[in-house]
Amino acid sequence: MDDDYVAFRGDLAQLLEKVERGEMIPKLQASHAPPCKFWTAFMVVNGISHVAPVIHGPVGCTYGVANAYKMTSCEYRGVPLEPTSCTALDETSIVYGGEGKLVEALKEAEARYNPELIVVLSCCCSGIIGDDVETIAREAEKYVGVPVIAIRSEGFGGDFRSGFEDAFRAIMDLMEPPKQKRPKTINIIGARVGPTFTEWQEDLDEIVRLVKAIGVDINGILCGGCSLEEIRRAREVAINASWCYDWGQKLGDLMQERFGIPYSRTGQPYGLRATEEWLIGVAVPLGLEKEAREVIRKGEDEVRNEAASLKRNLDGKTVLIEIAEFPGPIRALSIARMVEEFGARPVVINIHPYTIKERMPSIRFLVESGQKPEIVLTKGLFSLGTFRSSWQTEFQLEKLVKEYDNAIFFGTPMRQPGIPQVNMTTRTGYPHYGYSGIKNMARLVESAVDNAERPRSKLFRKVLYGDW
Repeated sequence: MDDDYVAFRGDLAQLLEKVERGEMIPKLQASHAPPCKFWTAFMVVNGISHVAPVIHGPVGCTYGVANAYKMTSCEYRGVPLEPTSCTALDETSIVYGGEGKLVEALKEAEARYNPELIVVLSCCCSGIIGDDVETIAREAEKYVGVPVIAIRSEGFGGDFRSGFEDAFRAIMDLMEPPKQKRPKTINIIGARVGPTFTEWQEDLDEIVRLVKAIGVDINGILCGGCSLEEIRRAREVAINASWCYDWGQKLGDLMQERFGIPYSRTGQPYGLRATEEWLIGVAVPLGLEKEAREVIRKGEDEVRNEAASLKRNLDGKTVLIEIAEFPGPIRALSIARMVEEFGARPVVINIHPYTIKERMPSIRFLVESGQKPEIVLTKGLFSLGTFRSSWQTEFQLEKLVKEYDNAIFFGTPMRQPGIPQVNMTTRTGYPHYGYSGIKNMARLVESAVDNAERPRSKLFRKVLYGDW
């Protein structure tokens, strides 16, 4: 087997071991990184309804997050466009400090927008000069009529995960002591409404549908369009359940440690087995296993034809799942488990060591749960560190595809591997979770197999990858 283009070939446990030993460190360590800490902290804040973020920094950072998240996500989650303001730090502010401008900006945000919550987010500029955003936030509450919290989110202050996690920590401070305990009520945790390439409202809707079917109430989806009141009541629930183990585990662990609220540790509900595990993980602690078993029975009966279609189209095949902007690494591993359930051999392509390092608790959980799919990391992705299109990664993908007979590709439509191709980015294919997800996945795979002989655009390929 020609491995001159392969940086790693093995299973997930072996890659995890290499990363834990400090091997496979790329030279371009930042090139493949997701958004900085400031952007990811803002993503969490953006999932709270009627919040006024006040960014202590220049207008460029504010424009970036407002354009990427606010302009689309408010409409996406069905609320009016909400404000994003900033202190517009300039050269003078950097020299003499910007704390005075921040105080005035907080007063103006409260007067102009009448929010339920104000959140201060620091940027690199305010972080470098050392402005004390936490103290200013505490003092500002004396002058405005709503809670004010601060998150130190300057981009150089941590990686992308620390932005999510620090934002969740700050939000925990808003959770009030429980006035009552609601025995059959849960929080769905770990959401950040963008929309982003890793999160879709349709998947959250499917989770809500399933838990309500077994007789469970949801206090709130933290922070996927939740209200301040839902955050305040978050400690009244019986358990927390994650919409995605990777993003929920930190908040789940923190709330269990700090408040004693149990956390249902389950992966993403892709396929029959994972959906059953997710529902049982919620139902058993609530004493609702009988009800959950009935929902599972009915759900599996409803998708009997689609499950048979997946078995027919995947059994005995190799499914190549490439990590790109979508599916991300955790979803790709969830898809790998699902296709294996229907008789396929999963091969996950280009999960980067950086991803393993930054998602270490989640990857360990998946490995300990028995998920050890084959992993192939190409030298192009390892060295370039980017999920975006490049002739190197396309060329190496084409070489890899030739190693497998009877293969199907799951990934971005920007690739042209020359085999049946399941488009993982189309909006017509959601949700992926639960029984509704099985229906959609069966339809996508069926379409890929039926249309495998249709030619791809040579012009589109040249636009993406040039002449080589």
